[in-house]
Order: sequence, then structure tokens, then C-alpha cells
Amino acid sequence: MTAVPGVSGKMGNIKYFQCTMGAKDLVARTQNATNYFSKEDWDEMGVSGRMQRDVNVRYLQKIAPYLLRTKDRFFNSIVVLLDESLCKFTSLDDYTLIVKGTVMKASEFVPFDRQDEAKRIGFLEIKDKGHMLILDGQHRMSAIRAIVSPSDAEKKKLKKYLDADGDGDLINNDNGVLDDQYSVVFVVLGSKQAQRRLFADINSYANPIGQKERLFIAEDNGYYKIMQELVKKGNIIPESFISLTTTSLPDKSAKLTTGKHLAEIIEFVCREKGHIWGKQKLPKAKELEIATDQVATFLSNFFQKIEAYKTSLKEDPAEIVEKRISTGKTSLLYKPLPQVALAQAIYILEEDSDLDQSAIFREINKIDWSYSQGSQFEGMVMTMDGTILTGTKIQNRLKNMILFWILGKKKFIAILGDDAFNKLNEDYQKTWDTKSDFPDAKSK
Repeated sequence: MTAVPGVSGKMGNIKYFQCTMGAKDLVARTQNATNYFSKEDWDEMGVSGRMQRDVNVRYLQKIAPYLLRTKDRFFNSIVVLLDESLCKFTSLDDYTLIVKGTVMKASEFVPFDRQDEAKRIGFLEIKDKGHMLILDGQHRMSAIRAIVSPSDAEKKKLKKYLDADGDGDLINNDNGVLDDQYSVVFVVLGSKQAQRRLFADINSYANPIGQKERLFIAEDNGYYKIMQELVKKGNIIPESFISLTTTSLPDKSAKLTTGKHLAEIIEFVCREKGHIWGKQKLPKAKELEIATDQVATFLSNFFQKIEAYKTSLKEDPAEIVEKRISTGKTSLLYKPLPQVALAQAIYILEEDSDLDQSAIFREINKIDWSYSQGSQFEGMVMTMDGTILTGTKIQNRLKNMILFWILGKKKFIAILGDDAFNKLNEDYQKTWDTKSDFPDAKSK
């Protein structure tokens, strides 16, 4: 029998107990929904239930490494279905003491206005058998289990993910996870129907962390920390020009770029410079400082030597709305995916070509960046009705288009190879049903 400290409470019709519980006991006495519900239960829950059924591998990719790397770690409460046949809550008020010949309850030892609250404090006693359903926190619990009592397959997979970030040795130490005390909410539900409903409700109404929080609050991602520092300074691109909450830039947006795409450019530059870090592993201060300076230099050139950006950053952000109109000669530069492709192309040109920086930006500023019907981006980067295509494949294609236009065929092949040139031609020929090679750039 295990006894854990707890406080009883009630929300609507549901009674619950807020407790703290050690990692080993929690692993031994809880079970993921996959193993708890029968096939009939899942079928009855329908599509929404089945969507929540499987545990994603991110518990090994992200959560377990976080526990193994971080001492300043914290989770919100794990919600567990209370099996009343396995548990009993005993209030401190159920215990008595004899004081000067008088039998007294625990609540009588506190002031009158606190006696009702004292009755809600006690211990949840749990039998050493059976398992209770995890209603919320399956991935967190799977990560804890993978550290405290992993299967051989789990341990092998976890080591693989740790090895990828150069942290394979962490597999040999639990980083104190076994001694952690977790906040656990035990919920009392009478019927299987109520259990299924609450399981679906919790997973449906959970509010995932937003992009702004991921990018600007993260403390263990080196690429995000660089962006936070640069945005805070605001001397390269002020915060007012960055969309912090969206991943796209609609025509009426007064923002120049998005936080997500700025972070993507920063990560690309860092990795090309040899700063390859795990997403949950902050680099040493000196390396972070060096990388920040390198990124700052690159972005400063990017936003000051591309004329469209330099001009926009001197104006009211509202002016960007007009410049994003597809008929404008610089309109595509105000869309996020093209910005990333252009940044990648510029980096390659600066590092691998014989062109000096002034020549690179001079050629970029000559290009007609309009994306209205009949533009040079039609079919390759945009649909016939002017919709910008998305995805890594399109981003890489646009990057190679820019490189071809700046370098010419001979230098393009010398740097990127025949395969890259052949692929660019193939995409163009399929798009336009032609045997002609990919053409040179149209100028403004």
C-alpha cells in the first residue's frame, strides 16, 4: 500500500484529488489509454477518440531528452482516472488525538475559519496492484517510464535520438528523475461513458503553446535565443515589423516577415557556420555569442542591401501592404517562403561563388519579383491564379532559380552540380510542356 499526500476538491459533478507522487510509484500504477481501453471502447469514441489513441514518438525525441538534460524541469499536472477499488482517501480529520483526556480531530487544532479546509487535506492510499488510466499526460508519462523502467527497444531508440545531438552518454544516468515528485490529479468518474467523454474533452480542449511562446520564451533552443536577442535589440529589424503569432503574411498584413521564418533563416545560417545544436540543448555562452554575431552580420546585410527591405524598414509598416500587391516589382519579397529561399541563396553565393557582396545584391535588386499572372515565377513558385506554393520542395526550387539567375549555367553547375541543373530544367519543362531550358531572369 502506498500513501500519497493530497487535497480533495470538486469541479461541477466531478470529484478529484490533487496529489504529489514519486516517479516509480506513478509508473507502476498508471497505464496509457492504448492499453487501458478495449477495441470496443475506441470504436465507440469514433474518429476523435482514435486520433488521441496512439502515443507519438515525440516522447522519446523531445520529452525524455528534456528530462535527462535539464535540472530546472517542470511539468503541469498529470490527470489520472481514480479507480476507487484501488484507492481510498483518508482526511487528516479521520485521525484523532487524546489531549488532556479529550478526543480531538485534526481540524480542531487550527483556527475555526480554516477547519473546513483542513478536512480536505489528507492521504490517498493506493493498493499495490492494478493500473489507472492516464487521462492527460500520456506523452509525459511515457517519457518518465522510458527513463525509469524502459524496454530494451525504448532505450535503444532514446539513445539514438540522444546520439544525434551528441548526448548519448545521458542514457547512463537518470538525472534525478527517479527522485522527482510529480503533481497528479486523480479524477473520480463512475461510468465508462464518462471516462471516455472526459478523455476526449481534455485532449480536445487543451490549449497548445502558441508560436509566440515557442519562439520568444524558449530558454533551451540556441536558434530561438539568437532571434530573441536580435529582436530585443531591434537594430536590424524592429519587432513591429515581425509577425509573432502567424506563419503566413496575408496581403493586408503590415509585417515584413514572421518570427517562424526569421528563426528558419537564423538556424540555416548557424548550421552552415557549423553551429549544429539540439533543439533542447543550449550551447555554451561563447559559441552562442559567436553565432549571434555571425547571424547579425548576415541579417544586417540581408535587410539593408536588398533595396525593398531597406526602404520598408525606413517607412511606416502600413506601407508594406501596398508593396505586397502581386503586380508590384518587389511583391514576392514580402512573402515568407521566398524570403527564406532568398536568404539561403545569398548565403551560398557569399560563401561558394567568386562574386563579391556588392555584385550579389546588385543582381538581386535587378530581378523582377512580381508574381502576377505571366510572371517568371508562374508554375514554378505560384499557381496560375497567383497563389504562392508552399513546402520545402518549392523553397528549394526557388533557391536554385535565384542561384541560376545570379550565377549563370556554368557557375551554377560548378557549385551545385549537374543534378541540380537537370532538376531545375525538368521542373520547368514539365510545368510549361516545353523542351526549352530554364530561362534567364527577367529584370524590372
